Amino acid sequence: MRSFVLSAAIVCAFGLPAAAEDVPVPAAAPTMLHDMMVPPRSFTIFFEHAGPQIPEDAQSLLPQVAEIYARVGYTAVAIECHSDNVASQAINVPLTEDRARRIKTELVRYGVPEAAIAAAGLGYSEPLAADAAMDTAISNRRCVIALT
Repeated sequence: MRSFVLSAAIVCAFGLPAAAEDVPVPAAAPTMLHDMMVPPRSFTIFFEHAGPQIPEDAQSLLPQVAEIYARVGYTAVAIECHSDNVASQAINVPLTEDRARRIKTELVRYGVPEAAIAAAGLGYSEPLAADAAMDTAISNRRCVIALT
């Protein structure tokens, strides 16, 4: 499946048809091309309203982050958690600190050195969406994990 996506992306970049039936799927991705691919350095987890638990769909992301950290040789991880503006900062800052702490704990569990991780809960200080409508508020309830 990865080969198809990779092939389709290359085909689209050159303006050729990208329909599944028009793109040949190689048996395996070329090793040289695979080695040139750079893994992501930033990951975002979106949270449900008022909950500190790491969402179930993000549980599989954290071991991948730890593996990329180790494989690429990064030396630091920054976790910044944000909230929506439904509650006050007095509630949101501790909530986002708890989210950051939970993510840090999981990354340590998967092998990232605790000393390499800086975790902060910022509450509603840096919103992506200006209003608190339920359809846009989720973009503010996020934790960004950056590898450096």
